[in-house]
Amino acid sequence: MTGVPLALAAPAKLNLSLRVVGRRDDGFHELDGLMALVGLADELVLLPGCAGLRLSGRADPAVPVSPAENLAWHGLRAGLGEEPMDCCLALEKAIPARAGLGGGSSDAAAGWRLGRRWRGEPEVPDADDLVELAAIGADVPFFAAGPAVARVRGIGERIEPAALPEGGSEVLLLHPPFGLDTAAVFAELRPSDWSETSDAPPPPGGNDLLAAALRLRPEIADLVRLALSAGVEPHLTGSGPTLYARSDDAERIAAAARRLERAGVRTSVTRLRPEPATIEVMAGTHEEEP
Repeated sequence: MTGVPLALAAPAKLNLSLRVVGRRDDGFHELDGLMALVGLADELVLLPGCAGLRLSGRADPAVPVSPAENLAWHGLRAGLGEEPMDCCLALEKAIPARAGLGGGSSDAAAGWRLGRRWRGEPEVPDADDLVELAAIGADVPFFAAGPAVARVRGIGERIEPAALPEGGSEVLLLHPPFGLDTAAVFAELRPSDWSETSDAPPPPGGNDLLAAALRLRPEIADLVRLALSAGVEPHLTGSGPTLYARSDDAERIAAAARRLERAGVRTSVTRLRPEPATIEVMAGTHEEEP
């Protein structure tokens, strides 16, 4: 075991496309989409000589403070293969919860990777690991697998690295003043919202969860109109309610953010990540050879 403090960023993601192509006998929906990492990230630190979960940063009642309910702790436990005993996990939140940005799933994947490094095991998941991680959350395998952009299929366990589609790397996020529960959006989903199954990669921009999200939160349509009036084309990420717009022009993104902020919309500006985050040994420490 490493026994030294380890740090890892847990980036948010965008669904550049998301198709629902079926439903399994166990009730889980079959998905097909393109996902990409962005710069907005939570921060995790695994520390020796302590115990439990330490939560800081963005205050959000939707983020569980109990280790038993927190996805980062679930991921750490899966990575260690046992309940953490000789270490504690510090989690600094920056990604909004219930936003469609994958914050909890990214935390779980980062916790898993930290646990694997802690016990001297490979950080890259194999096929069995991906299935186990998908049981924590459908987005967790993508975050754990490593690619900055990937086509994701099945219940999230089939990961294929992909090229970034055209549209730019500068990103504007629109944050509504409410959240959406992923389970509630899928419960609202109708077969008429689904797409046809196809071997071809899904085209960028589409999201089969949009109709269900709009039925639950019609206010999303108002944000779409505001974004269009600000000069950008918005898309829903995940189950929402966060909207995003992409461009190659950083000034265009910044100008749209200013216009939307003046209209009362909370925004943030970020970029697509060219590569996943890497685990860092904290300054002043070193890892022992296994």
